[in-house]
Amino acid sequence: MNMMEMVLALLAVVLFTTLSLTYNQGIWRQTDYINNATLVVQASQICHSILDEADAKLFSKQIDIDSLTVLYNFTETRSYPHLPVTFTVTSTAADCDSLGQDLETPNPNSIFKRIQIKVSGPGYLKTPYTMTRLYTRTFM
Repeated sequence: MNMMEMVLALLAVVLFTTLSLTYNQGIWRQTDYINNATLVVQASQICHSILDEADAKLFSKQIDIDSLTVLYNFTETRSYPHLPVTFTVTSTAADCDSLGQDLETPNPNSIFKRIQIKVSGPGYLKTPYTMTRLYTRTFM
């Protein structure tokens, strides 16, 4: 093997190493995107499940709209067997106006109630996922 063949072999090694590192970084970046998307979807499902539970209890008349502010003020942790992470779920229920804004003074006879669910978790869930639902007392 002469000098030119050695240089070409060395350049080939450098080229293939650079290509493999570039592909590897792209794969890791896509893995991060998938992990982030998975946790955002799971946080959304957690929020929907809590709010749908409140809907079901209201529609079936198991609870009254006034008891939302008592039953849906909590903080808990949830973990699932298919994801090796733990989520912190914070639910806040309060009296509000028709736009969902807090009242200046508490009014237990308010016809509007708001439940806000905030899910925070591991590093992939970079910002807490928040979902809010506004409930209105009806007289049917």
